Parts: sequence; structure tokens; C-alpha cells
Amino acid sequence: MSAKRSRTSSRPLGFRRGPRIADLMTPDYHAFVDSSNAAERAGDAATALEYHQGIPMFRRSAHRVTLEQLAGLADEMTPWLWARWAAYQCTRAEDPDTDSRVVLQMALDYTLRMFHADAMEQAYVEGGDPVQVMAVTAGEDWAFHQLCTYELGGLACFLDTMPTGRLAAECGLARGWVDAWMGGYRLESSAPGPLVVRDLATDESIELLDLGARLHAGAGGWLIGRLVPSGTTPALMFDTRPLAVDEETAAETATGELRGAWVAALDRAFREGRVDPGVLQREDRELVTDVAGLDRLERGTPPRELAGARERLADGRDEIGRAAYRILRSAAEGTFGADEDAPFVAAAAVNAHAFSEALKQLVRPECRAGWEHWAALAPEPARGRLTRLADLSGAAAA
Repeated sequence: MSAKRSRTSSRPLGFRRGPRIADLMTPDYHAFVDSSNAAERAGDAATALEYHQGIPMFRRSAHRVTLEQLAGLADEMTPWLWARWAAYQCTRAEDPDTDSRVVLQMALDYTLRMFHADAMEQAYVEGGDPVQVMAVTAGEDWAFHQLCTYELGGLACFLDTMPTGRLAAECGLARGWVDAWMGGYRLESSAPGPLVVRDLATDESIELLDLGARLHAGAGGWLIGRLVPSGTTPALMFDTRPLAVDEETAAETATGELRGAWVAALDRAFREGRVDPGVLQREDRELVTDVAGLDRLERGTPPRELAGARERLADGRDEIGRAAYRILRSAAEGTFGADEDAPFVAAAAVNAHAFSEALKQLVRPECRAGWEHWAALAPEPARGRLTRLADLSGAAAA
């Protein structure tokens, strides 16, 4: 495979692909999709999830995982989480005869030509399915999401036309993200401690809301990403997980005079073999945390059991939820790593399965100190959940 050729996703969440979904859709299923989309745009993740799960082919989708997580946080949403949800939705807004659909198609076409031309050509020449390449790009590709959301105006278009109900009321912070530029940064802080990056354009050190972005920095700590208002303290955060790159790519992105300078910088890095094209595509994108699902699986699973857990994950089992619960159990018992591991605990706390199990099994007097310790290190909404576990554990001692 050439340096420029895109790699398909490694499918870290393990959902095996069957027949093309479009061939299995019925009029009723299409109606469920419309109802699910309408509920999402109203900020009602629980109703969206109910309709989404009514389509058998979608029950093991990555989008279902996102909806399940958001549904469980309905009363705990933060301003930045509403903004991330709006940005995520704009990359899925395919309604016919809308400007959002036009933006999405333009972004997809451009991303395919720029980063995945070889994969498309291979699919045509070797009798593969180019639609699969398109679907993976639309669902998982970091560059597509960034181009659609910002450079081509997808977020602004979505915010102006589609939110209703609670989502419309909560979109204030998202509007402050619309004009954010891609920047080049170097991770400056060493854990434990605040997440601090150095802006390569201004040589300024900036403290960020820590959702686990530190885990995405490569050996040199070079990153590209967008800093946006967080609506909390610290005042800035990455809009989504940043991308690990080399120093040259980070510097070119930081000093480029055009808003899309990062695209050319990445293309050069791929062609010259300085950055692996595989960094663009990961199926385990999350909104509530920047700690990837596969990273939680590895951290929360005993090494001797990891291979089996990956196989079960590929067969549709919720191994990430089980690993997240094991992380919470270790945190409660005081055996989970050091303070630098706080993003893992926070990510586990916002996992629907893990938190539910913790409420059932880890509300005990001896767990209170552990919950209080990690709650002090976690951002909302994880902090609130860990505090709740601490309070319930304290009440159990009374």
C-alpha cells in the first residue's frame, strides 16, 4: 500500500459488516430513521435511541452507542456536550433538498478525492464496494468530520436550520465554535497535572479542559486540532479528539495563512510517509470523552483476557462497558493507577453500563474515599456521577 493510500478502519468496536444496509431498508425502517433524526434534533436522545433500535440492522451500530450514552446523561448535559452533539449531528444531516445535505456531499466528495482516491480506485478495479468506502469515510473519517463541520460550513448551516426543542435552546456555545481554525500544538504538560498545550502559531501555553486528549499525542507530543470555548473552566478545549501528527505537519498547520492549510499539510505528510493515513479513521469516536473505547478496553481488561475480549467485541458483546466497570471497581477500591489516569475513570463513569453496575455493586462505605478522590479530578458530567457514588456510599455508612 502506498503512503497516500487510505486504510479502511480497523473496526475497533468490532461491528462485523453484513449485507449493504440500504438493500435491507423497508418503508417502515425509513420512517424510523426520520423519527430518530427528528428526536435527535430536538435534543431527545432517549426517543432517538428507541427509534434507532427499532431498525434491526442498527442495533449494533456505533451510533447506537452514542445515543445510549447521551440518553443516560439527559439530565447531566454540559454546554460543551450539547455543542459536540450538534457538531456530530451536522455530519449526519442528509435530509433531501437541504443545504446541510449539499455541504455533507461536498465534504464527502472532497475527502474521498483528497485522502481516499486509491481506496476508491481499488474498490472499482478489484470488484469491491465503493459504497463501503464512502460509508466508512462518512462515519469515521476525522478529516471528513472537520471539513464538513467547519471549512464547508456544515455546523453553521445545521444550527441555522435544523435544531428544535431543547437542542435549539442549548446551542449557544456551539455557535461560538463555527469560526474556529485548525491549529498546531505540542503537548507541554506531563501527567499528573493540567492539560497544557503550546500553540505553535503564538508560542503561547494554553490550559485545556482535559477529556483525555493527552492520550492521542504521539511520541513527540505534536497535535493538530481545533480549540473552542468549553463553557466552563478551563475556558478552552478541543472540539473533538485531536490528531497525532509529526512536527512538520503541526507547524505547517499552525502557520498556514488559509483556514484549510491543514488539509495540504496532512496530504504531504501522508505522501511522504511521515504520518500513517490510518490515523484518520477510528470507529470509536465519542462525544462525552476523548478516551477511545479501545483504549478503555485495553486498560480495563487483564492482559491474559484481552485477546478474548477483542473477539467478543467483534461479535457484538459490550466488552467496552465491562472494561469500564472494572476501571470503576478498581477506582473505588483504591487500586487504579495514579492521578494521571483520571481521564480513564471519568470516561468509565459516563459509560451507561459501567455506571449502572457501579450503582448496584459499588455503593459501599469503603468506596467513599475512592469516589471522592476521582471526582475531584474529573470534569462534568463525570464529576457529578462520581460525586453521586461518593454521597451514596457515605449514606450507606450512616
